[in-house]
Amino acid sequence: MKDLKQCRQEIDEIDKQLIKLFEKRMSLSKEVVTYKLAHDMEIFQPQREHEVIEKNAARIENDELKEYAKKFVQDIMDIGKSYQATFIPLKDAYHLACRKHENVKVGYAGVPGAFAHQAMLEYFGDVNNINYVNFKDVYEALKNDEIDYGIVPLENSSTGAINDNYDLVRDYDFYIVGEHSVDITQHLLGLKGAKIVDIKDVYSHPQGIMQSSNYLRAHQNITVHDYSNTAAAAKFVSESNDKTKGAIASKIAAKLYNLDIIQENIHNEQSNNTRFIIIGKHLEDHEQTDRVSIVFTLEHQVGSLYSVLKTIRDHHINLSRIESRPIKDKRWQYYFYIDFEGSLHDDNVKLALEQMKTKCLTLRVIGNYQHA
Repeated sequence: MKDLKQCRQEIDEIDKQLIKLFEKRMSLSKEVVTYKLAHDMEIFQPQREHEVIEKNAARIENDELKEYAKKFVQDIMDIGKSYQATFIPLKDAYHLACRKHENVKVGYAGVPGAFAHQAMLEYFGDVNNINYVNFKDVYEALKNDEIDYGIVPLENSSTGAINDNYDLVRDYDFYIVGEHSVDITQHLLGLKGAKIVDIKDVYSHPQGIMQSSNYLRAHQNITVHDYSNTAAAAKFVSESNDKTKGAIASKIAAKLYNLDIIQENIHNEQSNNTRFIIIGKHLEDHEQTDRVSIVFTLEHQVGSLYSVLKTIRDHHINLSRIESRPIKDKRWQYYFYIDFEGSLHDDNVKLALEQMKTKCLTLRVIGNYQHA
């Protein structure tokens, strides 16, 4: 058996050789990225990376070390890709369009009195607007240039993500150009003169129902029905002329549709907020941008998500949200959505994004805006 001193001396000698080879390999990595940039090639080529890892693992004679060898080669390649990213020109990496300020037309899902209507008025003011039946209609309207911007809910502080809009903003290749937070208060509404004992059926959007679940569980004689929108539910109850029907909606909806508030503040959480996003066709430039949103896909292998999160950490960027959504045609694989603090005016952010791209199958920046 070798003594400790001899082992350390031999390791030092191997490290000396490794460092020389490391420097040589990184120099060649620079040559590779220079060539790829000159020939407009993708920097990250998963198939080539997989071949390199497997080829080098096959050279290992001790089978116990094969998996360690794969990790070793993967780490070396990750370091090489991070180095390569520093040579990508950052100046024109993202084209930021100017914001439209005049003659703006905005679309939202629901009817007047909906929380989206409230968010639109609070964010844009008294602008030309049009309401649509559902979220997808808003995206279609933006796609067809019927509106300049759309406003849709993305998440609620008590019930979580509104998944439809994560999927739609990706599917339509639109961008988040702003956001607005609305304090949500849910109330039980009914026809004039109706009392809680009269109510047999209650209608609301699924989010409104979830946000009021404790109250509804305490009144098990009430049957709950999903409706397209809280304000639309209030409109339906108003037009039904049926005292046994109630709606969970806002005070604004009660006033608009001439309903009584049977019970105020039936939502579960005292602090109940919904984050709305403003969607547009282009990434936009803002004076006070402090939030970036991205969506990306990864190879289905151990550590792939960690490598992206590590890049964010290494650049001292504060992660504010992460969400995943299934890729429909790939079982148990996901799109990942990340919001983090920063701006596309910041070279550190742009460099981090370029390095993240080398670790992802796909990555798209979907937002550059001021957070609510």
